Amino acid sequence: MATTTAVTAVTEATAVILGATGAVGTPLLGQLVSESSPYTRVVSFARREHPAPPSSGKVKFEEVVVDFEKLFQKDVSEQAKFADIKADAVFITMGTTRAAAGSGAAFEKIDRGYVLAAAKALHDPKHPATMVYCSSGSASSASRFPYLKSKGLTEEGLASMYAKTIIIRPGFLQNAQRKESRVLERLSQPLFNLGAKISDSLQADVKDVAAAMVKAAQLGPEKLNDQVLATPLPNNFRLEPEAAGHQIAIVLNNHILQLTRPQQSS
Repeated sequence: MATTTAVTAVTEATAVILGATGAVGTPLLGQLVSESSPYTRVVSFARREHPAPPSSGKVKFEEVVVDFEKLFQKDVSEQAKFADIKADAVFITMGTTRAAAGSGAAFEKIDRGYVLAAAKALHDPKHPATMVYCSSGSASSASRFPYLKSKGLTEEGLASMYAKTIIIRPGFLQNAQRKESRVLERLSQPLFNLGAKISDSLQADVKDVAAAMVKAAQLGPEKLNDQVLATPLPNNFRLEPEAAGHQIAIVLNNHILQLTRPQQSS
């Protein structure tokens, strides 16, 4: 009797990452190109060239160098670099601080303007992607703090643009490897380490944040909300009128830890 060998089809899936060299972006890129990655192609858009990350044989990695200032100014040649990518998921960990940017205006342009310009260049209604944006705890467009306000406005802009948007709001980023020194973070870390022993809302390791982003993208905003792995959309979260019906999930620090903990067997 002849035996039949089942053939498993390989699903081609493309992930895009912006901010691949940052505190969360570095471990995120490592997971996206790893053997366990749910993607077969990863495209990184970066300001300058970087050494290619160690990649599994199954994932094709590409880096595209972009002049984000020209992209922000709607330069057609820069916009063309994003065309025809056909992303299944877009991961954004790109951002800055006022100190690094040099002024409030420069901060807003880089932290929000560059991000939204890139997201718009990638947006293809005929091939909808899931947007996964690493924001910040307490982000809100109504905040009096420029950093949190910028993050909140970026969240709203992305959610108005993409039909499926997942917003990751981690607390204090543990084990963040940054190029610039942040004295306040260094001084605060012992307090957050202590507080984390009694609360899941305060901090998460950058590797856990990265892992949660990948898992959240696979689940999608609808399942995240259904499984209570996201918080209800706040009343002051503002969307454009054309975004009615868009699916949005806001994943807080405690949800990040839930997503990355080993599943308990019943």
